[in-house]
Amino acid sequence: MKKNAFTLVELLAVITILGILATITVPIVINVFNSASESAFEDDAMTLSKAADNYYTSLTLESDTKLPLLVTFNSGKETNKYKNNVNNACETSSERLLEYNGQTPDSGNIFIDSNGEVTLAIYDRQSKKCAIKNPGDKTVTFTEKSESECKLTNNPC
Repeated sequence: MKKNAFTLVELLAVITILGILATITVPIVINVFNSASESAFEDDAMTLSKAADNYYTSLTLESDTKLPLLVTFNSGKETNKYKNNVNNACETSSERLLEYNGQTPDSGNIFIDSNGEVTLAIYDRQSKKCAIKNPGDKTVTFTEKSESECKLTNNPC
């Protein structure tokens, strides 16, 4: 009599081989996802820096300027505090002033002064990185600062 079934030893061998393959490939896949997340955050930080530059450039054509401007991100929500130069008052709004595509940062700030200098400190919880740009810097740098250290103290008013 001929049997067409696998023995227990054969099944255990296949399960062991699959376990070894999973042990090898899962960390590799996780690293790929983490590096993609970090790259996306870096792209978003550069996009926000450009959006701040574009905001200042667009305001030079208007008389209703809202500078200096402090954009604050808290749990993905954006709040703006600025000096309204028409009535010289300090105002706060949740209106989105910067035009950008991409993910909104978890926390941090962007400050645009009256001369168009951009200061940026934003934090991404997933990659645990802080993006920093100081006035005069051409690019954004990325550090391992904690979320509490990744903030600006600038006040537009």
